[in-house]
Amino acid sequence: MRAVVTATFALAFYGNPTRPQLVALIAQEEVTSAGGQIEPPGMHMIYLPYSDDVRYPEVHLTSDDAPRATDEQIKKASNLLRRIDLKNFSVCQFSNPALQRHYGILEALALGEDEMPDVKDETLPDEEGLARPGVVKAVEEFKASVYGENYDQEEAEAAAAKAGASKKRKALTDAAAEKSAAHNWAELADTGKLKDMTVVDLKSYLSAHGLPVSGKKEALVSRILTHLGK
Repeated sequence: MRAVVTATFALAFYGNPTRPQLVALIAQEEVTSAGGQIEPPGMHMIYLPYSDDVRYPEVHLTSDDAPRATDEQIKKASNLLRRIDLKNFSVCQFSNPALQRHYGILEALALGEDEMPDVKDETLPDEEGLARPGVVKAVEEFKASVYGENYDQEEAEAAAAKAGASKKRKALTDAAAEKSAAHNWAELADTGKLKDMTVVDLKSYLSAHGLPVSGKKEALVSRILTHLGK
């Protein structure tokens, strides 16, 4: 279809009162040949957005600002795509797993079978194929060209540092819980003796219960009383 190039269009209302929609109507040019009409004349209907539907990106990247792949990265990406390319691909090669399961259940019910058939989902990634040495090598080369040679090492070091920090926090929490368990905090709160506890003891209770430990002693006491429901 070919629309008529013009600066004029018709503004129309389409829909119903519960879902109003403004549309633009643009004329379509008739196309004919010696054999007759190829495309009839008509109108293109284009839905127009409301003002709230218009979005303006906060950052406008120019062609100079946008990141660009290097020739080496493009080469590695092309090699990777060749490795994982499906030869003679057709959508008919893969069955819909939901439909196959539905048909399997119907068949089992019709035949009076107790067990439902297992349906292989052929749309899932081919893990065995992706584990081939050639594919793995292509993936590693592409990753190295984008992130650098030491990416895996840096990622492992970051994960190790995160795990170490997590273990340290857990050790501190366990130590605080052990120290906090030496006191009957509910009794201390009822007898008004929380204010006689040291700041270290108060913080041990707060740390053991995952509460903030910042502030002066009065704030710590108030926080403990609130946690105890006093």
